[in-house]
Amino acid sequence: MRITLKKFDEELQVVYGEVYTPNMPDSQGDFMTNIEVMKMAHKYLANMNTGTIDLNHDHADTQSVVVESFIAQKNDPMYLEGSWVVGVHIPNEDIWEDVKSGELNGFSYEGLVTATKKMIEIEVPEEINGYTSKVEDHVHKFQVKFAEDGTYLGGQTNFVDGHAHTIQKGTITDKGGLSNHTHRYSFTEEIMNG
Repeated sequence: MRITLKKFDEELQVVYGEVYTPNMPDSQGDFMTNIEVMKMAHKYLANMNTGTIDLNHDHADTQSVVVESFIAQKNDPMYLEGSWVVGVHIPNEDIWEDVKSGELNGFSYEGLVTATKKMIEIEVPEEINGYTSKVEDHVHKFQVKFAEDGTYLGGQTNFVDGHAHTIQKGTITDKGGLSNHTHRYSFTEEIMNG
């Protein structure tokens, strides 16, 4: 699951965002409860994994480090309740510029998990609309669809600057025809606030 970065401190070169939001199915149809998200966040710190941050799961060391980690509380004005939120210091100037420009705009947790079948009841609309992250000075309106049983079907963005993007899975668009960029998107907020 990837969720859009929500704020950054330019002077300290620290960026903040949710790593995982509980009780919300991701685009693979998986979810974690509040307790499972909290345990994952605590185990990450207990195992001292705070410096194991790469780009797009390439396993190359970026020298970036988690400097803050917390579980968002009820009525948090910025983060979804129960979400694991991190603040990451990014010392590399090139990577920091990519964060500021919006090219890098989300966290994605990679780890081994044990899947357990659980039933949850959540009302997922057949269609969700929202906006992608800003890349190259523009955003797209997106639309994703779900089957009657809640299965994620993918979606599409609108045309901006002569191109649109297809959304097949995950939380990132394709490159959009002749464009050479992708956009991040998240439907979690729309479900939570819907």
